[in-house]
Amino acid sequence: CSEPQVHLVTHQAKKRAIMGKCKLAINGAGGRMGRRLLALACADADIELVQAIEYAAHPLQGKMVKDIEPEAQSEVLLTSQLEKGADVVIDFSSPDGTRVIAKRAEELGIALVIGTTAKDFEWRADVRKSSAKVPMIHAQNYSLGVNLMFKVAGQIAKALGDDFDIEIVEGHHNQKVDAPSGTAMGIAGGICDAVGKDIQKDLVYGREGQVGKRKRGEVGVHALRMGAEVGLHTAYYASNFERIEFTHRAQSRDVFAAGAIKASKWINGKAAGYYEMTDVLGL
Repeated sequence: CSEPQVHLVTHQAKKRAIMGKCKLAINGAGGRMGRRLLALACADADIELVQAIEYAAHPLQGKMVKDIEPEAQSEVLLTSQLEKGADVVIDFSSPDGTRVIAKRAEELGIALVIGTTAKDFEWRADVRKSSAKVPMIHAQNYSLGVNLMFKVAGQIAKALGDDFDIEIVEGHHNQKVDAPSGTAMGIAGGICDAVGKDIQKDLVYGREGQVGKRKRGEVGVHALRMGAEVGLHTAYYASNFERIEFTHRAQSRDVFAAGAIKASKWINGKAAGYYEMTDVLGL
């Protein structure tokens, strides 16, 4: 059993020798996700953290990374703009911040791994334009489990048909500013793609007042904001006789940070274009 492991380690060592370390910049480095990205990046033998970025008025501007995140022993300073020298930039910031970093990365020829989410289809399409010039992944979620959920949720919906009502419920901590979550939209997208629905027209976001009885085939999407919840997503499939509940719960933000770093190493050196997390994971 040891031979395949030795071969794998040798292959990885050869790849590092050929490619060198992935020189990584992190945009949104002072946020919750950004700090975990700093910690995991500094602990990864295949990564060299070269830039940490936040908006100009951020209170931590000018601080060393090791003073922002104690687990990240790096003396890289927090700055306000992406500069030459990085191979890849990971962005977990804000919709406006993502627009800026995408254009800047395009100008500098730096690959993009974007984790910023918003229920704004025009914004996503606008950001995606940069993939004509540089390689880009803009994922709704970077965990293996959730990306499997995107795929399987659609397969379940297709198998069950319109006799089953579908509702998606997501829950996050009380500091999250957007709703519904990108992950909930990813689940909805997987379902809509599988059964031929239009994600921009066939979703119902919450219900209030005299909305009438539920329409056959509609997909409901609902958001909870509570305490310190990292990420909870359930797709419900219910007929008059039975109910299926398909749930993913994140135990730590590290699952997203680790996935984004994996994506960064994968996309480094790729040709310009738009890639999916399923490409990274081989799903």
